[in-house]
Amino acid sequence: MSLPATHKALVVVEPGKVAVKEQPLPKYGDDELLVNVKAVALNPTDWKHIDNLLKPGQSIGCDFAGDVAAVGSNAQSKGFSVGDPVAGFIRGGFVVHDNGAFQEYVAALPENIWHKPASLPYEDAAPMGGIALSTAVHAIHGTLNFPYESTDPQPILIWSGATGVGMYAIKIASLAGLKVVTTASEKNWELVKSLGADAVFDYKDPQVVQKIQQWAQSSGHGPLRAALDTISEHGSTNLCVEAVGQGGRVITLLPPPKEFDSKGAEVKTILVYTTLKPKNADDHRKMAEWYKKIPSYIESGKLYKGIVPLKVFHGFDQLPEAIDYVRQGKVSAQKLVVTLK
Repeated sequence: MSLPATHKALVVVEPGKVAVKEQPLPKYGDDELLVNVKAVALNPTDWKHIDNLLKPGQSIGCDFAGDVAAVGSNAQSKGFSVGDPVAGFIRGGFVVHDNGAFQEYVAALPENIWHKPASLPYEDAAPMGGIALSTAVHAIHGTLNFPYESTDPQPILIWSGATGVGMYAIKIASLAGLKVVTTASEKNWELVKSLGADAVFDYKDPQVVQKIQQWAQSSGHGPLRAALDTISEHGSTNLCVEAVGQGGRVITLLPPPKEFDSKGAEVKTILVYTTLKPKNADDHRKMAEWYKKIPSYIESGKLYKGIVPLKVFHGFDQLPEAIDYVRQGKVSAQKLVVTLK
């Protein structure tokens, strides 16, 4: 397969602003694959990088699905061939300035991608291969160390279950045999229940912590000792700490304030980007193990098309609008996807 010399790429032109440019293809190393991108998914981290971290000329985007276009010389034995449909994520533009997901070609390590079954459309594979689902796996299996198949139905709290991470975390936890209690606006209760939540409460309810604890105890699955805080802002971590109590564990996606009182609970902040780097051996290995499992989850029907509601945009020209949609906080109980081809 011959590769073009240039491709379309969404890049930062000034802080907070992006544009589609014609760029040279990103170089892929001997240990990497080059993927021809078909669809991408969006996350809050995209606009935060655009507004605060990336410089003019740097590429953008994390989540992608596409076809393998080239295989590095040292990656020939890693189980991927040219033409294979795949999905995965990178930290777009931050590590390698011209390598982001929101472009026609992206480079990635084979350990950081997985084989997309033919039954799964690219637009569904992009968010499944991306930050939201990978963060849920990193939290539940990689950090809290719950097994993939549990015979002990322990309770877990997923705070804000209608977020991207929250929706996937509910499904992953329920597939592992855990009992899931979550919080959400009442309009999203049926959605989170359809993903596997055993109980759901309104996060605005002043008695929400007490109701969560009462559910855990009365259902015979308590006491509650583990929580994933998918918001990690506006006091959500304090409420998770209260819910799990002294000796419990809370995983956050953003660090707590400096004057934070954990009240005897263990609070740990995770960053899913650590799983991308081989030097973070434990995180990298555990995520690579998940990427070997996920195709069978899809083929068996445990994960499936439409598992999380999608709002789909089409074409490179729609990327800036989609980014603004996320930036403005309009996303609720859905994942945004842009098809590039």
